[in-house]
Amino acid sequence: MYLSVLFLFFLFQSPDDSFRRHYEAAETQWRAGNLAAAEAEYNQTLSEAYHRLGRIYSARHDYQRAIDSYIAATGYQQDSPELLVDLAISYFYGRQYEKAAELLAKAIVQNPRSVPSHHMLGKSYFMIGNFEKASQELETALKLAPRDYDVAYTLGLAYLKQRQLAKAKPIYDKMVVQLGNTPGLRIVIGRAYRETDFLSEAIEEFKKAVALDPRFPRVHYYLGLTYLLKDGASRISDAAAQFKIELATNSNEFFANYYLGVLYTMDRNWDQAINFLQKAVQIQPNNPNPYFYLGQAYQHVEQHEQAIEALKKSIGLSPDPRQNQYEVANAHFRLGQSLIKAGRVEEGERELQVAAELKSKSFKNDEARLAAFLNGRSDQQKGLSELAVHGLIAESSELDASKSEKLQSEAENYVKLIATTHNNIGLMRAERRDFRGAAQQFALAAKINPQHEDINFNLGLAYYKAELYKEAIGPFEEQLKVNPANIAARQLLGLSYFMTENYVKASALLSEVVGVKQNDVTLYYPLALSLSKEGRIDAVNEVVKKMLAVGGNSPQIHLVLAQAYYEQGATDKVLEELKAALALDEKVLLAHFYTGMVYLRMGKFVEAAREFEVELKLNPADIQAKYNLGYVLLANQQTARGIKLLREVIVTKPDFGNAHFELGKALLQAGDLKDALASLEIAAKLIPEQAHVHYQLGRAYLAAGRKSEGENQMEIYKRLKDTARGLSNP
Repeated sequence: MYLSVLFLFFLFQSPDDSFRRHYEAAETQWRAGNLAAAEAEYNQTLSEAYHRLGRIYSARHDYQRAIDSYIAATGYQQDSPELLVDLAISYFYGRQYEKAAELLAKAIVQNPRSVPSHHMLGKSYFMIGNFEKASQELETALKLAPRDYDVAYTLGLAYLKQRQLAKAKPIYDKMVVQLGNTPGLRIVIGRAYRETDFLSEAIEEFKKAVALDPRFPRVHYYLGLTYLLKDGASRISDAAAQFKIELATNSNEFFANYYLGVLYTMDRNWDQAINFLQKAVQIQPNNPNPYFYLGQAYQHVEQHEQAIEALKKSIGLSPDPRQNQYEVANAHFRLGQSLIKAGRVEEGERELQVAAELKSKSFKNDEARLAAFLNGRSDQQKGLSELAVHGLIAESSELDASKSEKLQSEAENYVKLIATTHNNIGLMRAERRDFRGAAQQFALAAKINPQHEDINFNLGLAYYKAELYKEAIGPFEEQLKVNPANIAARQLLGLSYFMTENYVKASALLSEVVGVKQNDVTLYYPLALSLSKEGRIDAVNEVVKKMLAVGGNSPQIHLVLAQAYYEQGATDKVLEELKAALALDEKVLLAHFYTGMVYLRMGKFVEAAREFEVELKLNPADIQAKYNLGYVLLANQQTARGIKLLREVIVTKPDFGNAHFELGKALLQAGDLKDALASLEIAAKLIPEQAHVHYQLGRAYLAAGRKSEGENQMEIYKRLKDTARGLSNP
């Protein structure tokens, strides 16, 4: 179960890597039998591995997985300021700004001079909209790191959001002096001014960039767009001229093509609009926005099939219609129009209905805001600037394909290592017979790497050994999907079904296993009992014959026959078979239990209690025997001990609905109204189909003065009783 040497060599690049030392130390301690020391070393491995995996996911912009990995790492290094900052950064880029701020505040308490903590806390406050606090944190960060230009730039934005141009401008002027008067820097500063609504200053910066290098990428696009944002439709021709200059040096610039297409759409110059929008969709084929305007242009030149295709693309590519409902509604509306024009009336009317529903919600998207700018609506202009500046602060750098591929490969290696480490810890806990602890580790391994070899079998086996049979079923089923020939998994799954009283599935699986392991007499017993529960007596008799042939006369054979007779109601034959079983082995499990069940059916509570007592001495973990003993003790007015036993049953098996009911009923009779209500409410959730539960709960509510709740439970009781009698209305 250890990692292969080749895998370790590939993963651990540095011979001095503490990561490698912890893992190798864990293996050494395990081999020496020092399981606690081995687990401690493995935990150190997990601490570093989860942290590094989080950084890889963060670098790939997979922020939710980064968050999950960092949170897992906190289980091993809760007080690490570095980890807190990394987790906060992932929360930040995952748009969970309040959580980021909370963590960063904790990190600053631990290290008040941490520049990344103050910087990211400032950014988080910025995104929350608390620009005053953002400025304070960023000022602190800049004092600690005067040449951190990212901090300086963000501080300038925070000042601009507070309309403090006099504070922001010196920061940006100083950046020009320190970093050099380059077109790239002028564009970045121009964007800061533009996206905080200082449009005249933005235009000046973009013009300075043009003067430095008129061919610099996107400089004319930024200048043209800012003309529109500042002066609206009156600057359409100037903006268009700038977009054309941009395309003269960079014909594949998406935004220049796109916005020229939009401008020509507004000018109703459909042929030119189609030309530029077609180019835009070629450059960004997964962007829904240019398809919308392209569809509109096709409509106006009566090319409805092309319009239908473009508008469907726009709708299909919109990731979340709630975010741009205005545009999506218009796309559905125009699609409906074109479908009707193309003779597809029924489809068209459906689209018009969708459009009407979306438009009623009155959402506006970015392109709607741009249209408002062009018509001189300053309130909408402020809205677009708000969106743009938030995007500028929270944007993350793009990854090239080769770096992304490398990070993916590294992530896969760490995932394999983490899964193997959890699996190894699980195996060690199983050695100590801590099966619940083992299951916890196997579950973590399966969660992070479901393809880890035999992990579902290990998880299922740990649940089975911990007597968590219901939980064992899922992992064994997954194991058999991967390896249907795994007879051990098939056997344990069949036994898990048997223990959870799914006798149909149990008999089907155990029949298959018995066909392979014909000499394993222990399998015949649960198979025969499952068949008996199904009422398949002929099949039971066949299994009994095989049991006799394989193992000879045994107590289990008589137990199987007793169970079959019990299902048929043949009381005398049941007792006869149980006596025969006890004659062969007076300590055979379940013989006294079933004898008690027969006496319980006959109303002989004293005799039943005696048999359940004996069964519990032989097998103190038998929950059913303990429950039934508690039940008959309560029936015999031995209330205190009966309540005590039922409480023990519930502690062991919290989802035992009938135990909660009998306990609640007994507590109600004893006058313990508070605890009675608690037990009966749980019973009503676990077994809501049983009328008598609602009757007792109704009585308890009425006794507590909760009249409406009591009457409601009595109504449920009556309805269930009527249904059982066949009196409910159809």
